[in-house]
Amino acid sequence: MRDSYRDLIGDGLKGAEATKRLLNEWSASLNDPDEFPVFWLALAATQWKCGRLESHVLHQALNVIDNGWELAGWHTNSTDFTKRKVVLDKLRAELTSPQPAEKRISKRFRDTNDWQVGDLVAYRMQSGRFVILLTVGHHTDRGGTCPICELVDWTGEQLPSSFESFEIRKSNRLGPMPMTQFKIGRTAARERPDDRLQVLGVKMKSTQKSAG
Repeated sequence: MRDSYRDLIGDGLKGAEATKRLLNEWSASLNDPDEFPVFWLALAATQWKCGRLESHVLHQALNVIDNGWELAGWHTNSTDFTKRKVVLDKLRAELTSPQPAEKRISKRFRDTNDWQVGDLVAYRMQSGRFVILLTVGHHTDRGGTCPICELVDWTGEQLPSSFESFEIRKSNRLGPMPMTQFKIGRTAARERPDDRLQVLGVKMKSTQKSAG
């Protein structure tokens, strides 16, 4: 939830708009007695650090702390209870202190990829030799979408004219499940050497399902 709030602000939403979006997305947690205290504390702490603490969020977080709702599942005589109460008291002091100036939140980079399942993609290594990747699927998360690939058992200085007899290269990993699939992800546009990647316009079937 903390990261989601920052992402929404980074995407251009105002603080109140981001909060409203999160309240809708986490509506089930808000009705759960074990989860709603954590939600309000995490949201309040995140907003305070970003310089965007809203009064109604502060009110909810202070209610959670002052009414002991977040400590309800802890044994009062335990060391963990004492430690947790110290943390909550510290958080309360922070939330009721002047918050930092509103911070600029950068937009998160989200990866994209238009390779299709079955596409063969040539990659020219720095040595000048080529290897060939087989696109077997895609993985999507908060960071965007990246391809899941297998390495074709071939390398050469010139791209081949036919791909009919190629197989997937097996790894040297010991055990019953050798690793043959990997993701090509990035956290910034410059991290993938697109100038050395070429979709070949040739399709090939994988012998196994994508692990993504």
